[in-house]
Amino acid sequence: MKKYLHFCLALLFCLGGLSGCKSKKAVIATFNDLNGEWNVIEMNGKNLDPASTHQFLVFDIARKYISGNAGCNRIMGDVQYSDTQKNIVKFPKIASTRMACPDMTEERELLSTLEKVVRFEAVGENKPITEIAFYGTDNSKLLVIKKR
Repeated sequence: MKKYLHFCLALLFCLGGLSGCKSKKAVIATFNDLNGEWNVIEMNGKNLDPASTHQFLVFDIARKYISGNAGCNRIMGDVQYSDTQKNIVKFPKIASTRMACPDMTEERELLSTLEKVVRFEAVGENKPITEIAFYGTDNSKLLVIKKR
């Protein structure tokens, strides 16, 4: 009987401890949250310094349009998204200006990475959303952008 009592007390203690923990709800990013100017702060697992890379994206949600800078050249293109699947997004036709730049490596990487994007989600658990991550078809994180 004593063992049973100890078991019940231990069970109540554990349940009480668990109920005291608040579970935070994930913040869901919508297409409208993308609107505005964003610095590219991570690409393919590498942290980036926007002050040195000069890479940023501008989303004009009303026009379904993306523009920005890939590092040296300006970029622009259409944005495809689905009203039924709120976090699905694609950048099918990104174009850029053709200025000659000393090192085009990061610029080419950004352009090819944008082509692989299929979905996005908020980073963190607070509103307003200040960081968004983009993912590929294999669920790998491709880009992280931060509100300017």
